[in-house]
Amino acid sequence: MEIINIFILSFIQGVTEFLPISSSAHLVLLSELSNFPDQGLGFDIALHTGSLLAILIYFKDEIKKIFAMTDDGRHYLKLMIFTSIPLPIIGIIFIDYVSLYMRNIQPIAIMTITFALALYFTDKNRKESKKIINCSYSLMFFIGLMQALAIMPGVSRAGVVITAALLVGFTRKDSIRISFLLSIPAIFMASTYQTVQFLSADEVIIIKDYILGFLLSFVFSYLTIRLFISTINKVTFSPYIIYRIVLGTILLII
Repeated sequence: MEIINIFILSFIQGVTEFLPISSSAHLVLLSELSNFPDQGLGFDIALHTGSLLAILIYFKDEIKKIFAMTDDGRHYLKLMIFTSIPLPIIGIIFIDYVSLYMRNIQPIAIMTITFALALYFTDKNRKESKKIINCSYSLMFFIGLMQALAIMPGVSRAGVVITAALLVGFTRKDSIRISFLLSIPAIFMASTYQTVQFLSADEVIIIKDYILGFLLSFVFSYLTIRLFISTINKVTFSPYIIYRIVLGTILLII
């Protein structure tokens, strides 16, 4: 694979995985505007692994608390486990329908715009009354169900989790923290699924491309996480919402 292709794909993975802007919409736009080659499952796994390492390093304090089984650590672990249950179940049930009917440009564009507006109205009318440590099982189940909507391209896993967390009363920062914590099992499950597919296929292994993709994805992911968290109270979600509406509109007219 060409270096520029590796760079572009790593950039898209690192930035869109954690921002509420929908990675699938960007990949569709990329394929429509260029003759981009299929990177293969092995490269996808490398990109996801880079993002996973970035989130683990950035949230190393939370991860240490989980392994130490402190009070906070137990709450983080409980949140990550119970909110992640609906995603694979709903994914298995509806993946064929989504693959047939939801991976075209028009539905992706509609989802991109619809969930941008959902984030806008939820953030505008938010009532900050909850803390992660007090998150009940019913709230976890609700956030988990909302996260499962991300099997539809254009929804954005990060965006819909943040929207759900804001809706039930978490602050912006806690909503983002919840989204990032839930990305750990989500990315792990996606990588595991891709690895099973990869091992069952006779795909050529290109170590050099995988290593470079992994490293670039890690760098872009880490910088995105750091920038997003440090600026959210200053810039709010408005730039991401506007960007999504513009992106969805472009997808509708191309």
